[in-house]
Amino acid sequence: MRRFWLGILLGFFLFFLPSPSAADSEDLREPVIIVKLNIEEPVNLELSGPANLFYQGENGWIPALEGSLSSGKTWLLGVEKGTIFLTTGVGDCITSAFPLLFVPVEPGKPVKINGRPYPGKIELRPGNAVGFFNHTGLEDYVAGVLAGEVYAHWAPAALQAIAVAVRSYTLFNLNRHGEFDFCDQVHCQKYLGLPHDPAFSSAVGATRGEVLTWEGRVINAVYHASSGGFTQNNEDVWEGEALPYLRGVEDFDQNGEKYHWQESFFFSGEELAGKLGLNGNGTLEIFPVTAREKGFSGLGFRRVKEGGEMVVRYETIRRLLRLPGPNFRFYKVKTEELIAAAGRLEELALGRGMEFSGKVSLEAKLRMVLPVEEIRGRTLIGPGEGILVIGRGAGHGVGLSQWGARALAGKGYDYRGILNHYYGEKIRIHKEY
Repeated sequence: MRRFWLGILLGFFLFFLPSPSAADSEDLREPVIIVKLNIEEPVNLELSGPANLFYQGENGWIPALEGSLSSGKTWLLGVEKGTIFLTTGVGDCITSAFPLLFVPVEPGKPVKINGRPYPGKIELRPGNAVGFFNHTGLEDYVAGVLAGEVYAHWAPAALQAIAVAVRSYTLFNLNRHGEFDFCDQVHCQKYLGLPHDPAFSSAVGATRGEVLTWEGRVINAVYHASSGGFTQNNEDVWEGEALPYLRGVEDFDQNGEKYHWQESFFFSGEELAGKLGLNGNGTLEIFPVTAREKGFSGLGFRRVKEGGEMVVRYETIRRLLRLPGPNFRFYKVKTEELIAAAGRLEELALGRGMEFSGKVSLEAKLRMVLPVEEIRGRTLIGPGEGILVIGRGAGHGVGLSQWGARALAGKGYDYRGILNHYYGEKIRIHKEY
């Protein structure tokens, strides 16, 4: 069995391989992004081509092997007591208590993790579990985000506009997590590594290095899936000053798949108060808040007997109640009316069924009509009453709407026109490199 013991190799192979930075052929002006990957076990790592292997010493990355690891082998990965183990099952074994870095030698021959190819380099960090990090150029990162956020068949103008927004947002928010820039989940930006469809790379290539600026500075070009008809002012959604390039505008996402919520939500008064953290007793009072009163729009909640009160932005409500999108309305409804309406079904569609213990569980979609009262002023939610939440859109609703961008591209807008629509006529498109 061949074993590569990194502690032993330190003194022998220090001069055989160049450092990762010296080996790069990337444009030195293109930023390198470090992405933390969420990898499910079991983990296998495959080399599409030869790769150099480095481990992290006190002064940087140090070559671990003389020559390169060859392609054609699948390495199974494990960790024990803070040590990484990589084995092929045919006699090869790599162990390391230090972080490892795989650097492909040939362009277009990426490292694959669980079958998914990633551009650039792959870093493994030991611990109780192995941490996976992708070091890649900004352009490849933007292409991987496009693959995670939108569809390849969309018009080029829409993909190009979203690429510029993603690139700008990325540069503005670098080093978001300290030891890495972004995770690969929607918490940061959904990232899928190397995209299979060339439409994403084409959109990135057509706008290479282009970012949005305001008064000479890269903007925080936030974006979302669908606004539900109108985007939001940033100060209505998050704390902070009003930004001139994040003003609410009319959206054209009505034909998008995210425009209508697929479900509505019902909360009793007590359940709603609990989710908002407004504990105690007493009837719940809900009242709208305007930007003129508080500097932002939202809803206020108060316990009538105890006097506890809180005023929150719509985005905070969306997160606490786990609502899909930013454009929603609250309706007061009596619980007994909701139950009674279920007995007056206008439409019932039976779905998937499962049999267990002599019974059948059926999924069903039903249509009912019930009396409601939209909350437009101060409203009391007493015993036997609750809130029905109905809405549109997906995401926070600020900045560029992805489905709206698709619609504008269908109307003949080019990518610059799309960006001007969502971020304002005074933003500039600047080529960074």
